[in-house]
Amino acid sequence: MNKHKNIAFTLAEVLIIIGIIGVVSVITIPNLVNNYQERQFKAKWKKIYSQFTQISKKIAEDYSNDDFSSIVEDVRKENNLPEIHGRNDALNIIFRNYFKHLQFACNGHCSGSGSWGCLSMLGRAENNRAGYSFLNGNNAGYWVLGYTPTACFQVVDFNFALDTYANDGVVSVDVNGSRKPNVIGKDIFVLKIKDLNNVIPGGGKKFYDGELYACDKNASKGGPACSVKYLKEN
Repeated sequence: MNKHKNIAFTLAEVLIIIGIIGVVSVITIPNLVNNYQERQFKAKWKKIYSQFTQISKKIAEDYSNDDFSSIVEDVRKENNLPEIHGRNDALNIIFRNYFKHLQFACNGHCSGSGSWGCLSMLGRAENNRAGYSFLNGNNAGYWVLGYTPTACFQVVDFNFALDTYANDGVVSVDVNGSRKPNVIGKDIFVLKIKDLNNVIPGGGKKFYDGELYACDKNASKGGPACSVKYLKEN
């Protein structure tokens, strides 16, 4: 007499097991993908921030001036560029010496890209709206680009933009290029290079450091302060 009994699953049991695996996969895989993506974005932001810090110091050294706004204005005058809108081209003249494979566009007037070229470069040319959002999902409109005039730049693996009208050296960085999620505090970060020897990330002293801009999805304009928070994380 055979003491060993063959054990097998019925078709119904197999289907139940497959269903359970499917449900677990639906729940866990998106979270795993999102977590991995966010780790990538944070690591890339740290690398880009370090790059901007080094480049900013090099600009200050090369121009013997640590006031970025005055450098831009000097370059504009030296090249006989128009006031305000000419700052777009002045920024291009400066940055092309420090970034490889740099492409340039602008909102407003500048050489080469025509009007609203930033939107085309960043892949957001839909009804002339930037289409970015804060952490809570609210539309951030032109927060990243600033209003006109704005200079936009694309390098190999990220985009960045400066609102040249504000004249305060605020740089918005999209570490993911034109691809989604396009959310401030996830793949979009901000820094200030007005003082080239003291680059300040969003959430730093007197720069998007209020509760309104906290790295919190409950904040009405949450996301900018994630820039400094993620730099401090291991």
